[in-house]
Amino acid sequence: MRWTTAVRTAEQVAERCAHVAAQPAGIVRLRVVEAWLWGPLLGPPAAEVPDDGGVDVALVCEADPVECAWGTTPPGAGQWLAASGLAKRPVRLVFRSAAEPVWNHEVTTPVRLWSAAAGGAQDVLEALRAGGGAALRPPAPSPAELRERLDRELAASLEAVRRASAEHDEHRWSPGSPVGRADALAAAVRGYLQLLGAREG
Repeated sequence: MRWTTAVRTAEQVAERCAHVAAQPAGIVRLRVVEAWLWGPLLGPPAAEVPDDGGVDVALVCEADPVECAWGTTPPGAGQWLAASGLAKRPVRLVFRSAAEPVWNHEVTTPVRLWSAAAGGAQDVLEALRAGGGAALRPPAPSPAELRERLDRELAASLEAVRRASAEHDEHRWSPGSPVGRADALAAAVRGYLQLLGAREG
């Protein structure tokens, strides 16, 4: 993906977040209140960025931390993605709880791209176009701060695994396809293992 295309994609993320935020809660249940950018677009400018993960965005939503455990999607995420159209865009989206910091071991020194309160961050978009996104990044957390963040994420992630496992077992023989519940359990376990690896690394 060309750099200009990636920047335009980031701009579209802000636009689509604003579009969905304007919809009544009865239509789109999950409320996304912020979008944060991290990854290659906040680094030195390049002719191209990776198609997979070239535009990394953390969506902060009004959901419990366990519902937004790393690697999982909260209730209503599918509806939000359909309403925004971002599932069809070349962007990697992760959901984060508004009750916790947006950053972790992978969402490193992110920059806020959009918020429901303030709208799109035009200064961020202008810096991206000029290749100056790196100057906007906040200081990296200390090793102690990162360990504490990972400990909290691991606790939420473990609870998410327990919930997904119980849901899978309880409805294992219920009518309908079990694939969705199995996928949710697999996502929770995968996220927990990623966090555990980062904590032990």
